[in-house]
Amino acid sequence: MRFIVLIPLALILAAAAQDSLGDDGILRCSTETSTLAINSSSLIEKRQNQALLPISIDLYMHFVAPDNGAPKKLLRKAAKRQLDALNNAFRPSRISFTMRNVLFWNDAFHATIQNNQELASMIARYHRGDAKTLNLFVPKFPSKSLGIGACVSFDNLFIDQSVPLSSDGCFVSPTTLPGSATAGYNQGKSAVHEAGHWLGLLHTFEGGCDGQGDHIPDTPAQAKATYTCDESQDTCRFSPGLDPIHNYMGYSYE
Repeated sequence: MRFIVLIPLALILAAAAQDSLGDDGILRCSTETSTLAINSSSLIEKRQNQALLPISIDLYMHFVAPDNGAPKKLLRKAAKRQLDALNNAFRPSRISFTMRNVLFWNDAFHATIQNNQELASMIARYHRGDAKTLNLFVPKFPSKSLGIGACVSFDNLFIDQSVPLSSDGCFVSPTTLPGSATAGYNQGKSAVHEAGHWLGLLHTFEGGCDGQGDHIPDTPAQAKATYTCDESQDTCRFSPGLDPIHNYMGYSYE
């Protein structure tokens, strides 16, 4: 069973730094989320039974290229920087990641994934480990329509028990790895965002100004996805608190 630690994890991620485009035309995340997963009794049971800290999560990183790709030495260094970014973000919540392997795949089809079906196909083909293992894929040329990161919908993984474990995983664009040349997205926090989804967290702007939002009591309501770093932004003026622009589960620039 995957670890679900929604409430304590969200409190930490909120203190650190839907399908809408930023001013730069980049889609931040195409993970399909909904309150269906949160309201599922099976998910609630999993969360109650497994919210035991500290937690260590095995990590496999997969680089998928249409050829031999960049030198493996450079990619291993990039993987190490990404691992450090994940551990720095999650350390206050007593969650850590251990790199089990960095894998390289020569696969022209999956190096250029175009949609969620191809994402699921890639994950199914190369998945390693069990349900407590995060598989993070870095396809060389993902379609812009998928954004710069996504996970296979955790609604399906938790509610439809027929969904195979091999479809469980996330991807990020290589432009999001720490040290890349893409300003605003190159600190490795896209992987932190997707790991949050993998652990059960929703976007901060889930449900807009109405309803229960991301189902975390102390997350201020946020009307929509925004990319601003303006700490005074308040898109839900009749709800307490300013927009949580430093929350990893939002879309603010890094």
